[in-house]
Amino acid sequence: MDTFLHVGALWVHILGIALFVGPQFFLAFAWIPTSKLIEDLPTRARAMRKITTRFGYLGGVGIVLIVIAGSYLIATWRDWHGEDIALDAGFLDYRFGLIFVVKMSIFAVMLLIVGMHMVVVGPAQVEAFEELANGDASANSRVLRLRRVSMALSITGLLLTLAIMAMGSMLSSTAFSLDLL
Repeated sequence: MDTFLHVGALWVHILGIALFVGPQFFLAFAWIPTSKLIEDLPTRARAMRKITTRFGYLGGVGIVLIVIAGSYLIATWRDWHGEDIALDAGFLDYRFGLIFVVKMSIFAVMLLIVGMHMVVVGPAQVEAFEELANGDASANSRVLRLRRVSMALSITGLLLTLAIMAMGSMLSSTAFSLDLL
């Protein structure tokens, strides 16, 4: 049963990562370049609002799955690795513990960046673009400024996510992560 729960939690964790990371790549490499082909600005604005809202829901579900499954995986790490763990060694005595702490620190920063983008910058960017699409030419400078901020947050968030994924891969390699420091 423990193996079933571990494998299930690992699968849910990976599914959550796919639901969170996949849409980031879709937005960056498919939607943004393609949306510029929509010449009618009100149509592009409506499509942008719909796609980014659905992205938020999908990414949010991904984060929830990551946290739930990851919590189970870290709560049972000592049980799962069993005989590979010395009883007198603490969590931070292993490379596993150090990597995990760094990974969670980066995860917290990434969540702050994503949250700022989703709650503040993204909605402001969509609203400014809708104003521009509705004929308010003065919104153009705001759209451009918010686009730069949005790109900086998006790229930073994606790079942090990729670093977190690399650390997750390190944690899954017991030959590497279960070395004592």
